[in-house]
Amino acid sequence: MAASRPDNSPETAALDYDVIIIGAGLSGMYQLYRLRELGLSARVFEAGTGVGGTWYWNRYPGARFDSESYSYGYSFSKELLQEWEWSEHFAGQPETLRYCNYVADKFDLRRDIQFASRVTSAIYQDETRSWRITLESGAQHSCRFLITAIGPLSTPTLPRIAGIDDFKGQSFHTARWPKEKVDFTGKRVAVIGTGATGIQTIQTIAGEVGHLTVFQRTANWAAPLHNGKIDAETQARIKAGYGEIFARCKETFACFVHTPDPRGAFEVSDEEREAFYEKLYGERGFGIWQGNFKDILIDRAANATISDFVARKIRERVKNQAVAE
Repeated sequence: MAASRPDNSPETAALDYDVIIIGAGLSGMYQLYRLRELGLSARVFEAGTGVGGTWYWNRYPGARFDSESYSYGYSFSKELLQEWEWSEHFAGQPETLRYCNYVADKFDLRRDIQFASRVTSAIYQDETRSWRITLESGAQHSCRFLITAIGPLSTPTLPRIAGIDDFKGQSFHTARWPKEKVDFTGKRVAVIGTGATGIQTIQTIAGEVGHLTVFQRTANWAAPLHNGKIDAETQARIKAGYGEIFARCKETFACFVHTPDPRGAFEVSDEEREAFYEKLYGERGFGIWQGNFKDILIDRAANATISDFVARKIRERVKNQAVAE
């Protein structure tokens, strides 16, 4: 005679969903789409009030892609690829957020997404082999599988500066920028940090502030993005070549359309190397980093050749040589 199963066994335990996904950004939206295809019941809990993840939260001035737009978008739907047209080679945040909303509408994703719902705990229950999810509201939900799609950069950190809580002026973290436009006209503004986000913000607001002070801990190298509008001819070429674009991204170590040159920096003459750097410097995007000689990221001497090249370019562009240095 077979033994009876306890009421809370995995086979009989009642679960709210097969899968719960935390986050309605690019990954969370795609997971929802795929799980539906598999016939599983799924629910997405999103802390924000809309889809988009990174592109919902990071709405600071100048925010845009560093990947080519057409290599960043979803590849799972040929119909979507042909319908959507990126206006720039490196789209700005507003356009990217419109894209996220377009995808959510096209595939009716919102009916399985619960917004303004921050997950505060996720506990695995051995006895039922299931997850118990608790929201900030106190509501609880259960599922067999849990997918966290919150990304690696979802928690902003403010500088630990003495007196920061006593500051009476306006202050913003780029990852929690207000939805309303911030007016910098005539104001004294300070920006802390010159990473990619800092550079985008600085160059965008510099023309409207009264005075801008930038605090930089560590100097870095910066090269022009060479962004531009996508004309009709290029648009047609992109749409016809999506297969090759995504195949290329699968082959490269960082999933960009750029791949390292098979040569080493010292396998060519000084003249050839300089000409190669000039070519990369004049092209769009991360080619100067991702499509450079194969050893510039692993050999200090090889890296010095491109670092010195970019430093010379910065000295040419930045007229104040103390700032350039």
